Amino acid sequence: MRDRIEAFVLSDRVSLVGGMTSTLGTLIREARERAGLSEVDLARAARTSPGAIPKYEAGEAVPRLETARRCIEACGFELRIELVHASPQRRSAADAALARSVEDRLRTNDAFTKLAAQLRSRS
Repeated sequence: MRDRIEAFVLSDRVSLVGGMTSTLGTLIREARERAGLSEVDLARAARTSPGAIPKYEAGEAVPRLETARRCIEACGFELRIELVHASPQRRSAADAALARSVEDRLRTNDAFTKLAAQLRSRS
């Protein structure tokens, strides 16, 4: 039985269940780290070039969905993508986020990134 990293697509980003927003590359990195694989090992298992994995994880390149699926499955996880009706609360939150300036959103993302790093270092 495979472990699951649940995610849903919101615009061009993926949001992990639990509210942490992430790119597909971050989702690949999370799966790779949980599986204990190196970037080279993942590239080999997912049948992609060794240089592609660090680019995906750094957000320098965006994998096709099929490539992301292969990478995540090579880590022992399952990538599911489905269309669901957005809840009014989620739509309202997305609209509010888009109404903020890019600089403000970047500051917020940086703060969440630092918080996540602090929480990871405690475990």
